[in-house]
Amino acid sequence: MTESLETELYLSSEKDELFEKSPWPKPFTFNAEVVKVFDNMVSRSVPLYREVVAGAVHWTRAYYQPKTRIIDVGCSTGTFLELLGRFLKQPAILVGIDNSQDMLDKAKEKLAQIQDLHQIELICENAENYSFENSSVVVMNYTLQFLSLPQRQKLLQAIYQGLVPGGLLFISEKIRSSCPQFQEQIARHYEAFKAKNGYAQNEIERKKEALENVLVPLTEIQQLQMLNDSGFQQVESLIKFHNFISFVALK
Repeated sequence: MTESLETELYLSSEKDELFEKSPWPKPFTFNAEVVKVFDNMVSRSVPLYREVVAGAVHWTRAYYQPKTRIIDVGCSTGTFLELLGRFLKQPAILVGIDNSQDMLDKAKEKLAQIQDLHQIELICENAENYSFENSSVVVMNYTLQFLSLPQRQKLLQAIYQGLVPGGLLFISEKIRSSCPQFQEQIARHYEAFKAKNGYAQNEIERKKEALENVLVPLTEIQQLQMLNDSGFQQVESLIKFHNFISFVALK
């Protein structure tokens, strides 16, 4: 019987009011201010966030190979690794990569309770320069979208090369529709989702402006092509809600 993980996330932060105040971060960056509110921000801004993190844990447990590494790219405050660490009963090497030291400092606190069972490694580095050698699962949730297109391809190729045979990539991204009419409607639904979660219209508009040219989404077809071009021939979409999608890709 599959365990229910959806309500078990360790989310700990102040309420996200960054874009309610003035001045507000522009362009958007994962600095100390954002870290303070990040868990609240992401859980209120990303549809099905809890289900995606829980899904990543289920797939990681299914594809983890003993004596290999599990790597979370763009681990932020360590929410996925913390949940995985509680539900993965066998000791493992859990690696979190992020280019924000503020994020990793928060992750270190969050992961303290699982470090007796697992070997925890937190690395402050740009992921496209990292070696993924001897990894059986790589998770990358809402990270690739912040890189330039050449960096995205380079990173996916590095992940494919580093995965052991039978290794798995679990990846989630914000995407856009190739149909302008659909994209306009999707944007309306997404803004309504954020408003339902307590964001005022001025906050929604300010954050959208801050993310312009920082978060650049691809279409679903483009994302699939990029995975294929990196070596992943077996790719399946798992979770999709409007402009957010999760894939698994097998080496």
